[in-house]
Amino acid sequence: MPHVSRLNEDKEISPCLVKEEGFNVRMWGAQRRVTLDVLLICWGIGTWLGVNGLYVQLPLLVERLPEGWALPSSLVLAVQLANIGPILYGLLGRLRPHASDSPYIYGLLIVGTLSLIINAFVYDMTTVIGGADRSLPFLALVFGAALVGCTSSVLFYPYLRHFRDIYLATYLVGEGLSGFLPSILSLIQGVGGEPECLPSEDSTQLVPHYPPPLFSTTVFLVILGAMSAMSLISFFIINNYRVFDSEKVTQTVETKDENIVEERESLVAPKWVGVLVFMVLLNAVNNGLMPSIQSYSCMPYGTRAYHLAVTLGAMANPVACLAGVWLRPVGARVLAGMLLAALVPFVYMTVTALMSPAPPLQYDVIGEVLIVFSWVVVSGVVSYARMWVYGWVRRGGARGMRVCGAVTQLGSASGSAIMYFVVNFTKLFVQPDVCAPLST
Repeated sequence: MPHVSRLNEDKEISPCLVKEEGFNVRMWGAQRRVTLDVLLICWGIGTWLGVNGLYVQLPLLVERLPEGWALPSSLVLAVQLANIGPILYGLLGRLRPHASDSPYIYGLLIVGTLSLIINAFVYDMTTVIGGADRSLPFLALVFGAALVGCTSSVLFYPYLRHFRDIYLATYLVGEGLSGFLPSILSLIQGVGGEPECLPSEDSTQLVPHYPPPLFSTTVFLVILGAMSAMSLISFFIINNYRVFDSEKVTQTVETKDENIVEERESLVAPKWVGVLVFMVLLNAVNNGLMPSIQSYSCMPYGTRAYHLAVTLGAMANPVACLAGVWLRPVGARVLAGMLLAALVPFVYMTVTALMSPAPPLQYDVIGEVLIVFSWVVVSGVVSYARMWVYGWVRRGGARGMRVCGAVTQLGSASGSAIMYFVVNFTKLFVQPDVCAPLST
């Protein structure tokens, strides 16, 4: 994107990755303004808050919205469509190359906040499309919330170039918390328990009655909306409070950094092609395949199993982020070993989804434990592998990071589109009736 090129190549890094050769960010050892740290964390929380929050609500939503277990495949497709945000930002950058990023950031955070708050009250409304009820209002507002996350990597990072390097780390901690906090909130909320089948008013059929969680989806989304508003207010203070001017880099330093040209490896070298293809596959699996089949893999074991798999698995990404901040990256052979070991639970997850609604060990406690364990382990390993690749491609500088970002979106979009078709237009994945028909 045009504005991304303004970043110093040594500053243009991936989400959650702040320690690499030639780029030393000290989290706690440097002189800093703690108030600015807190504000940057609060601002970072607003990035993927909407997407992560709506994702961890799926165990409740698949029981209440007409798409049923196919809802996750529609949600991931809506999220991928939000990648129109970076494209529009790039076009605006060409039309207004010297415009400030601040108005775009304000607009994006306002859209994200309103999407969450409005969705809290309309998420269960449906629209008839093709003779069937569809959750169009919910999915449209998912798109609005996802615009923030999808566009933040090309909009928020360039803004951070105005500040000293040490503050990038605290912003990334906030970005990691955008996944961690909704997961904690969802664990507190719970799912209420398994549905109870009771006769309908005319006693012609059994209908499911779902016990309520500790608080409703409406309350959950309002809380997320308040967090998003906090992110907006934090950015307003960062952008307008003059006392933080002392923490900004001078224009001279900025220009000097941007003019540094280093020799970079060719991106068409075999090892680069291999790593980029690997990244496409990782994101197709992580952002397309896994969320689309998770309901079919977990729901036969009960709502609790699905809830725990989603919320604990969602914590894997911020944990991987923190690993990228504070731990030295493992070697390529160690990573290969981790992925090979994770292949066993991944195959088990896929098999249970294909065998739905009657997977192995369905009514045993060990079956519930195994499926939750498998999803958490695979989510953690895949998330760490993505962070590892982001670190590796930094040797290609800003160009390498941009290419990596492009193949990341290619993998995510292709995986989401393929799985949407497979889940909704084939019979590979089956959702049973919640309640059996009344015997006559």
